[in-house]
Amino acid sequence: MVRYNQAQTIDNLNDQLFTEISSEQAAMVEGGLQVVLTSIRSIQAGGGSDQVFASFNGRSADVLNGPDLTFSRPKFMTAGAFANIFTKGTSGPGVSMVVRLRDKSAPQGKNSLGGFTVREPGSGKRVFQLNGSRYEVGFLAFN
Repeated sequence: MVRYNQAQTIDNLNDQLFTEISSEQAAMVEGGLQVVLTSIRSIQAGGGSDQVFASFNGRSADVLNGPDLTFSRPKFMTAGAFANIFTKGTSGPGVSMVVRLRDKSAPQGKNSLGGFTVREPGSGKRVFQLNGSRYEVGFLAFN
């Protein structure tokens, strides 16, 4: 009876110690930077409108990173449009995060609208412009 309980305890410890975790969970454990985009405002939309989606360190955001600004669910933006959003990207430990907005309606579907780099935890707003569009994006960054 004692052996069974010891074996069961060891199995339980192994399960707890060697459980697979997602890349986002690993980044948190290792000290990676997470950036959450919280708002977007179109100051000027090139050609009258943009279908905006985000990329983090060159990788398009996906639904797992938040429901907004994904390639499959871009935000339709015209000049003056504003939206509260939730889209998140995670970098590895010691790696800064390059956030870029792209226009899905552009001829090749990924025309850059500009972006910014986050190097450390904090929050703020960034204004940038490229290819006839100008945007303001709110963000939170944390480890």
